[in-house]
Amino acid sequence: MTTLSYQACFFIAVTSTLAFNSQAENDALTDLINPESSVSLGVSTTDGDREQWGIYDGVRDSENTLLFNADIVKRDDSGRWLKLNARDLGFDSRSLELSFERQGAWGVGLDYQQIPHSVPYSIESATVGLGNQTQTTPLSITPGTAANVELGTERERIGINFFKYLNPLLNLQVSFKNDNKSGERHWGYRAGSGGQVHFLAEPIGSNTRQMDAKLDYLGSQLQLTGGYYGSLYDTDSSLVTAISASGTDYLSSNLDNQAHQFYLNGGYNLTPTTRATFRASYTHATMDERLPTANILGLADASAPSSIDGEVNTSLLFLGLTARPIKNLSLVAKMRYHEVDDETPALLIVPSRSIHIKPNDYKTISAKLEGSYRLPDGYTLIAGLDQRNQERKGEAHIVPSRTDLDETTYSVKLRKSLSNSLNGSIGFSTSRRDGSNYEPAENPEENVLNPINIADRDRDKWQLSLDWVVSDKLGLQFNYEYSNDDYGPNANPNGLTEGSARLLALDADYLINDDWRLAAWLSLDKTKASERVTDYGANFATIEFERRSHLIDKGSSVGAQIDGQVNRKLKLGAKAEWTRSQSEFNDNNDPGISAPDTPLPNIKSTASKLVLFAEYAVDKKADVRVDFIYQDWRTNDWIWEFSDGTDFSYTTTGGTRVIADPNQTATFLGVSYSYKF
Repeated sequence: MTTLSYQACFFIAVTSTLAFNSQAENDALTDLINPESSVSLGVSTTDGDREQWGIYDGVRDSENTLLFNADIVKRDDSGRWLKLNARDLGFDSRSLELSFERQGAWGVGLDYQQIPHSVPYSIESATVGLGNQTQTTPLSITPGTAANVELGTERERIGINFFKYLNPLLNLQVSFKNDNKSGERHWGYRAGSGGQVHFLAEPIGSNTRQMDAKLDYLGSQLQLTGGYYGSLYDTDSSLVTAISASGTDYLSSNLDNQAHQFYLNGGYNLTPTTRATFRASYTHATMDERLPTANILGLADASAPSSIDGEVNTSLLFLGLTARPIKNLSLVAKMRYHEVDDETPALLIVPSRSIHIKPNDYKTISAKLEGSYRLPDGYTLIAGLDQRNQERKGEAHIVPSRTDLDETTYSVKLRKSLSNSLNGSIGFSTSRRDGSNYEPAENPEENVLNPINIADRDRDKWQLSLDWVVSDKLGLQFNYEYSNDDYGPNANPNGLTEGSARLLALDADYLINDDWRLAAWLSLDKTKASERVTDYGANFATIEFERRSHLIDKGSSVGAQIDGQVNRKLKLGAKAEWTRSQSEFNDNNDPGISAPDTPLPNIKSTASKLVLFAEYAVDKKADVRVDFIYQDWRTNDWIWEFSDGTDFSYTTTGGTRVIADPNQTATFLGVSYSYKF
C-alpha cells in the first residue's frame, strides 16, 4: 500500500469519526428540541393473598387491573413546554402531573395523587355503626359468627404550583396542596372504669391545606430565599359516642389546628474560598377548637376548660461558615439555635383522674466544628467536635425530667486513595450525654423510670468503607458500621442499661459484556438493647418483681439482578430478593424475687420476591412488554393471637375477631403495549 493510500485511509477514518460524533450530537440536540413521548396500555391479573404487600397499592387479593402510563413532553418553536406524566392510573395508588411553562419566563403545574392504606389483616365484628360518630357494641357474640369488616384509609391530594422569573435575579414560586383523607382506622377503648376492652373503628375524615410562597434572589455573591409556609388541618369528626352494656363513653379524636411559618435562608460568598450561610424562621401554631366533650351536659367537670387554647411558637436561627484558609485545609463551622415556646396553659382536663395538659418548653443550642486536611500519599484527615446543650422546662411531668441536658461528640476519620481503583475510609466517634438531677414525676410510682431520651449515655461508633474497581467490568462497595451505647449506673433503676447496633453492606456490579449487566447485594444488621424493669411493693419498701430483657432485632437482605439485550429486538431481565427480620425478647426474671414467667417467643418474618420481564421491539416506535412477579411473605408474629395460637378476639364484648394470615403468596402477570412518538 502506498503512502497516499495510508493517508487516504487515515483521512477517511477521521472524517467518519467526526461525522459519527457530529451525528450523535445532532441526535442529542434533536431530542432536546423535540423530546420523545410515550404511552403504555395493558392489562394485568393478580392471583393469591397479598394483604401485607398490598398495604399501599390497594391490591389485597385476586383481581384484574388496567395498566395505563403516559409520559408526554411537547415543545414548540417559541420555547413553550407541555408535560403530562401519568402513573398507575388503573390502580388505587395512581398519580397524575400536568405542567405548562414558557422557558425562562413562567410556568404553572397541577398534580393529583391517590394514596390508599389498607390494614394487613381481616376483622370480623358485630359492632354497629363502625366508622360512624355513634357506635354500639352488642352483648357477647360467639367469635367467628360476626360479619367481615375491611378497614383502611385513602388520601386524595391535589396540588397547584406556579413560578415566574421576575428578572434574571428574582424568581417567584407559589404552591398549594389540598389533602383529603377518609376511611376508618382500627380503634378501641376500655368501657367504664376498669371495664372490658371494646373494638371500634375510628372515623377518619380530615382536610389538610398547605401553602408555600417564596422569592429567590440569585446574585453572584448573595443568594436569598424568603417566604411563607402555612398548614391548616380540619377534621369532620372530633367525638365518637361509644355505647355498650357498661354504659356510654365519649372518645375524642384529633382537633383542628393550624401553623404559620415565615422564613429567610441565604448564603454569601465572602471570598472565592469562604462562604457564609444562614437560616431563620418563626412558626406560630395554634389549636383553639372547643373541646367536643364540653358540649355534653354533665360530662365535664365544672373546673375543666372548654378549650385547650393551645399555642406553640418555634424559633430557629442557623449560621454556617465554610472556608479553605490554606491549600490543603478546609474548615466548616455551624451554630444552631432552636427554641420551642409552649404557651398552652397548664390545664386539669379531668380532675377526678388527674389528667393534665402539660406544656413544655425547649431551648437547644448546637455547635459543630470540623476540619479536613489533605496529607501526603493520598491521605485525608477529618476531625470534628459537636456540642449540644438543651434547657427543658415544664409545668408538670408524667415521668422524671431534667432541666438541662448536654451532649458532646468527638469524631475523627481517615480517608485514603489507595490506588486509582481502590478508595477507603475509617472513622470513629465518641459522645457523652449527661445533665442535671432528675425532677420528680407527678406520681411517685413513675420516679423509678429512667427515660431513654434524657438518660446519661456514652456512645462509641466505628465506620469502615471501601470502594474497589476490580476491573473495567467489576466494581465492589463495602460498608461496615458499629455503635455501642452504655447507660451506666443511672439513678433510676428502670430503663435501658446498654445497647449496640451493627450494619454490614456489600454491593457488586459486573458488566458481563456490552449487552448484559449483573448486580448483587447483601446487607446484615443487628440491634441489641438491654433493659431492667423493677416492680416495687407498697411504699417502695420491697421489690416484688425484677426482669432483665435483652432485646435483639436482626435483619438480612440478599438479592441479585441481571438484564440485557438478547438481540436487536428482545430485552430480558430478572431480579430476585429475599429479606428476613427477627425479633428476640430474652426475658429473664430474677428467680430469687419471683417465679419466672413464660418467656415471649421470637418473631420471625420473611419476604421473597422474584421479578421477570421481557420487552420486544415491534418497530422503532412500539414495544410489547411482559412482566411476571412472584411474592411470598411468611411470619410467626403472635401479636394478633392468644397464647394457644388461636386468633385474637374480644371474647366478652361483641365477638370481634382479628385474623392475620401468616402465609401469603401471590403472583402478578401483566402485558402492555408502549408507543413512542
